[in-house]
Amino acid sequence: MTGGSQGLVAAPMASSSSASACTRRNKVPLILCPSCENKTVVKRTSKAVSNLDRIFYTCPDHEKDGSGYNFWFWEEGYMKYLKKNGLIAGEEAADVNAQVAASLKNAGQLDETEVPREDDDELKQTLITAVSIGRELVVVLKNMLVLGWLGVAVLVCILVVLMMK
Repeated sequence: MTGGSQGLVAAPMASSSSASACTRRNKVPLILCPSCENKTVVKRTSKAVSNLDRIFYTCPDHEKDGSGYNFWFWEEGYMKYLKKNGLIAGEEAADVNAQVAASLKNAGQLDETEVPREDDDELKQTLITAVSIGRELVVVLKNMLVLGWLGVAVLVCILVVLMMK
């Protein structure tokens, strides 16, 4: 999933609504990013048409292209991450997950029979990590290729000099 140690709770979010569901969801703690161990996770809202206005939590240094720190979860996955790492109580996480499912259903992004699955978020995080490792491997292989060609060029130059003597 993500690297680093378990994040510490940095600050609860301020409440911006008087509705109990919104107030409860706004008290989701923002933790120290376990990937960079330096910045506090931020709450953002998706602008993509397929997930319009869907809430997600991410490291401020995470980029859309997958570069930067790979800590990134949809709201329901973030709640499961917090629960799994003992940062919130199980009952509170279940309440928030139910509210998230209801809001997704109301937004037309979740069938009545569909339930957000923890496996999906973990699979996504695993794939993001694998892609990051793959990118690093490509860079290493490119560097090895360049160094190999430079080595061949140096050997050819040495051979040419030796043959001219």
